[in-house]
Amino acid sequence: MIYLSLCIPTNGIEEWVFPVLDRIYEQNVNSDQWEVIVTDNGDNEVFHEKMLNYEEKHEKLIYKKTKAFLFENQIEALRLASGEYLKFMNHRSLLEDGALQWMLNLVKDNMDEKPIIYLSNGELRYKKPQNYATFDEFVRGLKEYASWTTGVGVWKSDFEKMPNDWNYNKISPHSDVLFRERGRSRYLIDDTIWSHDIDASHEKKGKYDLYKAFACEEITITLQLYIDGDISGDTLKYIIKCYEKCVARFYCMFNIMHIPCSYNLKGFDEAMGIFIKKENVIVRAYLTVPQMVIAKIFQYLVRKK
Repeated sequence: MIYLSLCIPTNGIEEWVFPVLDRIYEQNVNSDQWEVIVTDNGDNEVFHEKMLNYEEKHEKLIYKKTKAFLFENQIEALRLASGEYLKFMNHRSLLEDGALQWMLNLVKDNMDEKPIIYLSNGELRYKKPQNYATFDEFVRGLKEYASWTTGVGVWKSDFEKMPNDWNYNKISPHSDVLFRERGRSRYLIDDTIWSHDIDASHEKKGKYDLYKAFACEEITITLQLYIDGDISGDTLKYIIKCYEKCVARFYCMFNIMHIPCSYNLKGFDEAMGIFIKKENVIVRAYLTVPQMVIAKIFQYLVRKK
């Protein structure tokens, strides 16, 4: 039985995808229990040919060239998967040692109850797995990380409930999957660190409008949960505040410190004032500068050792 499908949407960046795949196969875990799905909506023909060769040499690997637009590539990967649990992986995230077996064990342990599971990879700094009895508590526990595709997974039986003609959110199609089941008796956030990025820079992360995405579109998704009556007003306000902090970090990094990135930063002024106040973001951003500088000095000293 295939318990786990690792779904890797990519636009074809060779220096990331192949090390990611190599690390999966180096885990030396029974290949009868898992599979890898790679969907490619890029235009890199060299990558395409290399993937075809890689597919021939490795078991339980499905590769598909697709014309899916931007993030819709995520849904293409889920549609090809056949495991009991379908887990997104970023195309530049290397599994930690033992992570594949850990995921398999987690899936097997939860197959009867099938809670909604989010694997936050240390980002939320929870010291132990967080179990929630309500959808509202789960959304609050996710904070702004509901926007992070890599943490998302879905049971195959739940994904199959999605209508074939579902109009997925253009910027965050994964949110339609993550928030589909709102009446479960258990929701789980596990903050165990299971991967690390090959490249931590922001120079190849996409060209979308960063501030429109995080100051408007992502908050609108949460607002709809409130309109639907599935989260409380207090949770909505809390999540908006989380996104305000997130946007301030971005402004500090990319507009003040000028850290290189691929994002479109021109939409800042237009995105402000809808859910988040511009002055709050700017003040918080400048207060964040010393923290960012100290963090960079610490990272430099660690590397020197």
